[in-house]
Amino acid sequence: MLNVGVVDYQAGNIRSILTAFEYLGAKTQVIQSYQENLCLTHLVLPGVGGFGFCLERLKSSSMLPMIEEWAFISQKPILGICVGMQLLADSSDEMGFHSGLGWLGGEVRKIHSSDPTIRVPHVGWNTVFFEQDFGEYTRNTEADFYFDHSHAYYSPKKEQVLGKTKHGQTFCAAIRWQNLIAVQFHPEKSQASGMKFLRSFLSL
Repeated sequence: MLNVGVVDYQAGNIRSILTAFEYLGAKTQVIQSYQENLCLTHLVLPGVGGFGFCLERLKSSSMLPMIEEWAFISQKPILGICVGMQLLADSSDEMGFHSGLGWLGGEVRKIHSSDPTIRVPHVGWNTVFFEQDFGEYTRNTEADFYFDHSHAYYSPKKEQVLGKTKHGQTFCAAIRWQNLIAVQFHPEKSQASGMKFLRSFLSL
């Protein structure tokens, strides 16, 4: 039985994430403290708001050692969503310089464009081009997902890039490195394409 744990460190509403996985037939569990021997198959690290705020909330929650053990010792599937993706970078320039967790390299920077029609924050639907196979998505295919962010993930290692999108600049929209998956978009708000992506994650 698929059992998804969603880390709740008080940095965003996780209800829509829980609902999406439950719709796909998985059991869900909200994780709010350090726990051992979790009967889970998958873990989700969400995040909404500023990078520094989310990082501080995560560190103060005492759950980071558990998450690191899950990702690097147990090597089970973990999905970072939105700021949950950005936290895996080396650094962010959002409201000052912040060191990230450094799990995947790269850096988070504000989206810039000389085109006045490109609005920041980047809110709404945009096309993601997949550079690797991932479950129900095949290499060199496209799908539309819902985004809501002002900063983006740049310069991950090329072999880690799962998908890219363009909003003023081209940036990484999805990363995969072994059991670690991270996305800038919100699959739980992306209707059919998002459900397809979450099914692909559950298949890991």
